[in-house]
Amino acid sequence: MEMMKAAIYTGLKQIEVQQVKKRAPDPGYVILDTKRTGICGSDLHNYFGNWAPSNTVAAGHETCGLVAEVGEGVTAFEVGDKVTAECFSHCGQCTYCRTGYYNHCQKRRWISDNAHGGFAEFTTVHTSGLFKLPDNMSFEDGVMVEPLAVSYRAVAQADATHQDRVAIIGGGTIGQFCLAAAKAMGVKETIITAKYDQQIQLAHDLGADHVVDIRETDLQTCAKDLTDGLGVDVVIETVGGGQNFDTALDAVRKCGTVVLVAGYHKPLEVNLARVVWSEIVITGSNCYGFSNMQTDFDTAIELIDSGRVEAKKLVTHRFPFDEIAEAFRISADKSLGAVKVHVCQ
Repeated sequence: MEMMKAAIYTGLKQIEVQQVKKRAPDPGYVILDTKRTGICGSDLHNYFGNWAPSNTVAAGHETCGLVAEVGEGVTAFEVGDKVTAECFSHCGQCTYCRTGYYNHCQKRRWISDNAHGGFAEFTTVHTSGLFKLPDNMSFEDGVMVEPLAVSYRAVAQADATHQDRVAIIGGGTIGQFCLAAAKAMGVKETIITAKYDQQIQLAHDLGADHVVDIRETDLQTCAKDLTDGLGVDVVIETVGGGQNFDTALDAVRKCGTVVLVAGYHKPLEVNLARVVWSEIVITGSNCYGFSNMQTDFDTAIELIDSGRVEAKKLVTHRFPFDEIAEAFRISADKSLGAVKVHVCQ
């Protein structure tokens, strides 16, 4: 029996490397030799116990690597391909898949479907969510495709144009990539909130027009000052919580758009009166799919490969796989300077 290492959640704020059985790929799946995996905000929700994590298989969905094995029926990929993956599979046959909304697939399943994800030496991935990376793209860039695709879709959901001022709540990975995507899409002006020094510096490095340090002021004040009291055209909320939702509603103009892309893990109390009186449009943004005529993943790959988004700027920490517990500790405490933490193999 061939064994491999996998990092499994073992309790509240606990993750440990274990020896597990290495599985062969099922039909339609491939096995990746995992090269790099990022720690996502949703991984931290599991780490903190906000969501119920698996204690039998490794999580990890911001991942990339080389195809090591292919399952029966796989023809589009072969051993040695450099790839990255979406966090779910999709059937391609249901109503949502056939109409371009495969992120809402009626048979949507987790990236590995009860097999091990990116926090393992070998990752199981269904080919429906697999994308080839350019040969010259580094694994450090390749692993950033997934979070950039999330952020790009959030901006696309707002239909933001060169006429729009876009405000982003949150200076973490998704917020920073929303900023980068908005800049690449040519919006009129960008505003982003942050609460840690490394987030503020990164936002400036990515070209933010205005960075709001919420330790000193608030988004509502900045938005009103910049617009003669009207409010911004679009607010993208990446953090979660009722207070941030209310902030978004207060900062956006009448008939403006609020996009919710945060990981909400409990019901919220929110003041919806402004939605009624100001006719604010509120929409969610769920992972990625098609935006216009192209998948968000393909767009993210192009943005990174072309240099229009400098993804590596977000990476603050890199840890070897055996030190994944420390990687989570650093990622979970933003006062220690983290934005994006990578686990490298």
